[in-house]
Amino acid sequence: MDMAIVILGASQYDGRASKVLAARLDEALAIAGEYPGNNVHFYTLGANMPGDRFTEAQVAKTYLVNRNVDETRVHAIPKGNDTLGSLEAVLKEHAMLFDAPSYLITDPLHTVRAKLIARQLGWTPKVKGARTCPYSFPQKEWWGGLAHEAGGLIVAILTGLLGKTAGEKIRGLLYNVEALIRPRFKTRHGLIRKNSSHSADASSDNDIE
Repeated sequence: MDMAIVILGASQYDGRASKVLAARLDEALAIAGEYPGNNVHFYTLGANMPGDRFTEAQVAKTYLVNRNVDETRVHAIPKGNDTLGSLEAVLKEHAMLFDAPSYLITDPLHTVRAKLIARQLGWTPKVKGARTCPYSFPQKEWWGGLAHEAGGLIVAILTGLLGKTAGEKIRGLLYNVEALIRPRFKTRHGLIRKNSSHSADASSDNDIE
């Protein structure tokens, strides 16, 4: 069975991969290089923010193709603005990932939470943090990322224990705190809340039918 390398999305700037996204993609390429005899397929994830012309998934695919990856082996899934939404989308569209030898690529600080969310969805990939991630201890960005991941891990654990509705309420409270500390995340938080609301409405409609 072909190997799968799934890359979580990160910021892009009008078609150009951010340093964080580029580090994840470079890690994916390095891992693929360790398996020269395998047919490796890449799965790039992530939607866009309001006003963006490009999705994170599209930009990531272009990055890989420009580095000599066969375009037919790069699958862009431009859905999801957070880890859960992105993983739900790729696993729904490519259910073979549940059985394929797989890697999930993200940032070093994010690996624990990404692994937990993947397992909650029934998927058990090897989770790798990008070794060239542009922020590290003791940079300011590292501390901000640590706080974000700590909050996200709490939400993921409580969602597994108490259910999605309770998890979303707790996440909303933590978002309010993070918005005070890191205002640039307000837009993404709002979009995730909107997507969660639409998902809940759809589930309600399905129950009625």
